Amino acid sequence: MDEEGRRCPLCNGWMQETEEELVWECSHCRTAARFEGEELLALKIPNYHLRLEELGKENAELLSLIEAESGKGAGRDMRALRSLHMERQRVLSEYSFMSYFQQFVDRW
Repeated sequence: MDEEGRRCPLCNGWMQETEEELVWECSHCRTAARFEGEELLALKIPNYHLRLEELGKENAELLSLIEAESGKGAGRDMRALRSLHMERQRVLSEYSFMSYFQQFVDRW
């Protein structure tokens, strides 16, 4: 632990102890965390499952748009296609990052 306190495992914001024993809350993203010493035991991330669902839907929509644009053959807009692929990579990256915390969310 840092001299100034704990950092949030999700956003790296500063966490403060709560009234509940072993529970810390992030001042930035409001994630609650349970620690035992330095070990992270569990997380309660606000709207966690909703965000994963949103990201899944966004990925499906982007994939559909990519397939539609790709299906245009020689008439496809490569800039639009590249932009769609970049946005999909952002969505998949966030989904992957958030999914890592599933094990800790389940323990809450």
